[in-house]
Amino acid sequence: MPGRRPLARRLVLLTLLASGFIATFITAAQLYLEYDREMRDIQTRFLEIESAYLPSVRQGLWVMDRNALQTLVNGMQQLPDFEYAAVLAEDKYVATSGEPPESRQSRQLTRVFEIDYAYRGADQRIGTLEVTASDAGPLRRTWQRLGLVMALNSIKAGVVAMLILLMVQFMITRPILRIHHHTRRMAAGQLDDPLVLEAHYPSSPDDEIYELAAAVEAMRVSLGQRNTELLETNRKLEETVTAKETALIQVRAHADALELAAGVFAHTFEGIMITDADGTILSVNPAFTTMTGYTHEEAVGQSPRLLRSHHQGEDFYRDMWANLSGSGEWIGEIWNRRKSGEAYLQWTSITTIIDAAGKPYRRIAVMTDITEARRKDEHIRHLAYHDALTNLPNRMLLQNRLEHAIKTAERETAQIAVLFIDLDRFKVINDSLGYFVGDQLLLEAARRLTDAVRASDTVSRQGGDEFVVMAAVDRITDAVLIAEKITASIGVPFEIGGQSLHVGASIGISVYPQDGADATTLLRNADVAMYAAKEAGRGTFCFFDDAMNAKAQQRLRLEAALRRAIANDEFELFYQPKVCLSDASYRGMEALIRWRDPEVGLVSPLDFIPLAEEVGLIGQIGDWVLDTACGQMRRWLDVGQITGPVAINVSARQLDDPQFADKVQATLRHHGLEAQFLQLEVTESTVMNKPEQAIEALAKLASLGITIAVDDFGTGYSSFSYLKRLPIHLLKVDRSFVSDIGTSREDEEIVTAIIQVAKALKLQVVAEGVETQGQADFLKQLGCHYAQGYLYARPLPVTDFEQLVGT
Repeated sequence: MPGRRPLARRLVLLTLLASGFIATFITAAQLYLEYDREMRDIQTRFLEIESAYLPSVRQGLWVMDRNALQTLVNGMQQLPDFEYAAVLAEDKYVATSGEPPESRQSRQLTRVFEIDYAYRGADQRIGTLEVTASDAGPLRRTWQRLGLVMALNSIKAGVVAMLILLMVQFMITRPILRIHHHTRRMAAGQLDDPLVLEAHYPSSPDDEIYELAAAVEAMRVSLGQRNTELLETNRKLEETVTAKETALIQVRAHADALELAAGVFAHTFEGIMITDADGTILSVNPAFTTMTGYTHEEAVGQSPRLLRSHHQGEDFYRDMWANLSGSGEWIGEIWNRRKSGEAYLQWTSITTIIDAAGKPYRRIAVMTDITEARRKDEHIRHLAYHDALTNLPNRMLLQNRLEHAIKTAERETAQIAVLFIDLDRFKVINDSLGYFVGDQLLLEAARRLTDAVRASDTVSRQGGDEFVVMAAVDRITDAVLIAEKITASIGVPFEIGGQSLHVGASIGISVYPQDGADATTLLRNADVAMYAAKEAGRGTFCFFDDAMNAKAQQRLRLEAALRRAIANDEFELFYQPKVCLSDASYRGMEALIRWRDPEVGLVSPLDFIPLAEEVGLIGQIGDWVLDTACGQMRRWLDVGQITGPVAINVSARQLDDPQFADKVQATLRHHGLEAQFLQLEVTESTVMNKPEQAIEALAKLASLGITIAVDDFGTGYSSFSYLKRLPIHLLKVDRSFVSDIGTSREDEEIVTAIIQVAKALKLQVVAEGVETQGQADFLKQLGCHYAQGYLYARPLPVTDFEQLVGT
């Protein structure tokens, strides 16, 4: 009843109020203890600063190492709840971190530590350390915990209230409700079921609820006896009424079925057309009108032929009628034509209705327009087999077409040429000018390739800058003509974004059946031939032969072995000394990588370094060389045997890495090695490939204090305008010029010119490949600073090198 206040509800309300008060009190106490604990944690961190940071600050302040002091105050300011740290010397700030205390609004705790340094037996006051913490963090976290703690305590109070409610519900409310519901059923005439309380209800004859239930049960028995007398009287009346009601129900059921059918007919999304047995249209629904454009009035009385599109021939319709005459059904796709003349694809289901005599009475056609669904399906299928950028067939479609062409060629004893095309210099353009320009170049290249071949040939994009042309040929010379047309077409400059871009095409050719009997083999062999074309000078084409295959297999084996070598740490460093020409003393060394293969022994860097660069492993190898060389240099410095510096070679891929300078700095820090003991050598060709990027990258390295050398100088056609801008310290004269000193006047003049250029730029010079005393004397006379070569020592393992330098 509205406005009632049951006993259980009031009891729960009082329990909740009491529990809420207790929960609030406990929450306040708990939060205060948490806040007090966090404030004690701040005091503990003050003690940690005094014990852990103060000695380092004292040392840094004594030597006035501002970088170290800044790092320390940054670390202290990063401690939880600490906002400011500063080191002062003679009342001047040496290093600070964070905002000064007076700039903040929160309650602050500031500790000032006096810094004394024991010098010559006496303590000297050299400065102070000021550290400030704030209670803003503890306060914020205390407020953040408020909701959770309050919620948990409220839940506890709620659980207690629920338990009380359940007890009241079980002991009082449920038995009373059961009696109440039973009396309601009795009032409704349901007198057969006796009143039974729950089996687990602890009742007794003295229980008020038990007595109430017994009284209700007695009333039920009395009423049941009276109702039995009335039932017999009503039975006869019911028999009379039942017959009339049954007839009425059947009439209503037929009416409902007709109404439902009419609703479906009018509102379904499928078009519905009803014809008689001869095919005359009797009725169509609104969806039919929406689909075809014909109104109900225009369609009724017509033949379904008004929808014919003539996409299907007469045989199609004869088969359809044959199925309808036989099974009475037909299901399938059919092209029809709208009133506007537009053809559309329709999924149709036709069912025949049979009359009582077993003859066709009506035919119902249910139609769905699937034109758009079919168009989307075909678009998805197109995307699955075509390149998203160029719309050319992709790798999967090429594979299918090539396999089909091979089957046809096998029957007709024909030949198929597969041309694997790689765009030369595309990566340089894409990296330097951006992906948009690269995409435009690929689109134009795809258009040129398509124009260069016949319509019956297939041009496919394999990914990146690689394309494949598949063409049926009568003779090998046909493949040559296609390759020449492609190289000529791609060789024409690409005009993109106001720039004239020059690329070339390296083409590998394989021919069915002599170069492979299946699509996979033909593509692989064409790929192998393409790499041979690149090695031959790019911008040309090569046919596959067995020697290429053997070389490719050897390359794959070498690549697998190289990856194993990285995983198994099969590399080691050899060291070749650099000698000062003025006094013949050792002035550092160059670290040169060697691969000690467990099966073949030492592998020359000329065999595996180019491959590592090609397959993207040079970065890992370069990182290993850097780490190993720095670690070895640190060990030599610790024993005072060798004073360095050690020089290592840096690849173009490493120089392109924007994180390379950070890696070098982290490696030096890891080994505790000063930057002055490390030299990085980059080849002249690496610098001139991307001069602006190289200048930026080398500047970062030079800012760390690392010496930068240009290796193989004289072979890369450096621009002097770039050379002046390079942050370098050394030029290394290439061994190809040094080796002919004494026999080639031309090379002597080149060496002389290089040394003169170095002097003009105030750079030191190292000559590589010095093998005779005459070469050394010539270089010394020219003012060359250092020499390196077999005259002094070959590259040596660590132990042999230590013995050499130790002598």
